[in-house]
Amino acid sequence: MTYQHLGDFGDLSLAVVVTSPPWYENSYLVLHRPSGALALVDPGDDAARLREAVAALGGRPAAILLTHGHPDHLGAAAAMETEYDIPTRAHLGEKTVIAAAGDLSRAFTGQPLTVPARLDLFEPPVALDLGGAPIRVIATPGHSPGGVCYDFGAFVLTGDTLFRGGVGRTDLPGGSEQQLWDSIERLLAGLADEVWLFSGHGPGWTAAEARRWWALAG
Repeated sequence: MTYQHLGDFGDLSLAVVVTSPPWYENSYLVLHRPSGALALVDPGDDAARLREAVAALGGRPAAILLTHGHPDHLGAAAAMETEYDIPTRAHLGEKTVIAAAGDLSRAFTGQPLTVPARLDLFEPPVALDLGGAPIRVIATPGHSPGGVCYDFGAFVLTGDTLFRGGVGRTDLPGGSEQQLWDSIERLLAGLADEVWLFSGHGPGWTAAEARRWWALAG
């Protein structure tokens, strides 16, 4: 199957396409079933597989949401913008990171990358929604200067801020270890135990599991 169904959460369905090597990045598709509106979160690569997943889910793409602007999280964004005539939304603090994504891609993989052109940059607090369902934007700088997490209520997409049993790197331009630690503290403090956290790489876990791990590792 092109994508993996991660679950239904109220009116929302969540699916993931894990991109090809070297990144193995989680590109999420969030479907608001009552309206059919679909968000593409961090479409990292494999545009053809993402198109197949959109067709299989039957949704209407409404926007691309970026947790941050590194190349492994936006490699297919330009193609998705053109395919579905939708904007790419990201934190204003990621403007320079997104602009440099092509250079970073060549440095890491030797491959070119087309950055998204229809950028809709925001600054929290900002009101986002998917088919009328609210999306809380949580600013989590550290891995990158304008990194964010998207809180859909029953689940949060954490990008590369927090993984299951790990945290994002801070040695790329704009990264800050202290900011990342502070961001994780704020993120976990504001979530109920049963909320699921799904990151940019690897499997998901609950906020309760994350807090227990962080208490030992943080």
